[in-house]
Amino acid sequence: MTTDFENTLNSAQELIDNEDHAAAIETLTPVIEAGGAPAEVYHLRGIAYTEDGQTNAALKDLNTALRLDKRNAQYHVSRGRLHMARNDASEAMSDFKRALRLDPDNADAYLERGDLQRAKGNLLKALEDYNAAIERDPDNGEAFYSRGIVYADLDRHAESLPDYNRALELLGDDTDIYTSRGAAYFYVDDLDASSADFTTALEMDPENVSALNNRAVVAFVRSDYEAALTDYTRAVEIIPLERLLIGGLAVTHHALGNVEEGVKAWQALVEMDRRYKNADVAGKEFLWPEPLIAEARKIVKKL
Repeated sequence: MTTDFENTLNSAQELIDNEDHAAAIETLTPVIEAGGAPAEVYHLRGIAYTEDGQTNAALKDLNTALRLDKRNAQYHVSRGRLHMARNDASEAMSDFKRALRLDPDNADAYLERGDLQRAKGNLLKALEDYNAAIERDPDNGEAFYSRGIVYADLDRHAESLPDYNRALELLGDDTDIYTSRGAAYFYVDDLDASSADFTTALEMDPENVSALNNRAVVAFVRSDYEAALTDYTRAVEIIPLERLLIGGLAVTHHALGNVEEGVKAWQALVEMDRRYKNADVAGKEFLWPEPLIAEARKIVKKL
């Protein structure tokens, strides 16, 4: 039989899982204000504060949880995650290392440290940590997704595909995973699968700008300029000043014969950054395939 205290903790955890962080905080606060709350209550409210963006309150609660239970590896993982949210990489790394000293098989610590290593640009170290997380928790969907992203960062796109597939099995349909897998399919030259994944991502989130941009690139490579224009136009409506999207809109207009619109859009791009008078510089920054760069070179000659 569960106690009232256990019911409160379970209710708060469910609220956090459902991303109702304010309600979770409201549920846990009376327990703490009553006095004598154990470490796990402070830990759980610290997580809720972290997810709610209240980082100072989160740090106070997580510090209290660790003062009450110094050797709890999971509390160090949670505080390390908070330090990452506060852009304090050094403190985050210290907490993840402490967690692993206390519990060398803590998959969450490896996963979070892998995220930190990737953010620092240490891709091979990140890969090692994701491998360790998966070895210790073969059903950790986040670890598979994160490892897939690192494979993509390393231009090992074929290796990323099985990880994205496994992540979808474990985590369920997710617009970001479909977007990432669509990009991997593009780089292994499976344009049908690539476009299909971007479409699925957009069905889940019509304002997924990455999926719109990527599907437009696929359409452009296939010379389906009307489809590309539709996606770029929608993407620019969502983020009007995004240079990548303005560039895509420019080259697509130009490819369709809308020369004036294409040149005008590229001129707007150059006004943002004069480096874009060199189409190859723009193409490299935007990670464009050759067909888009070639069209951009035609526009630049008309400036």
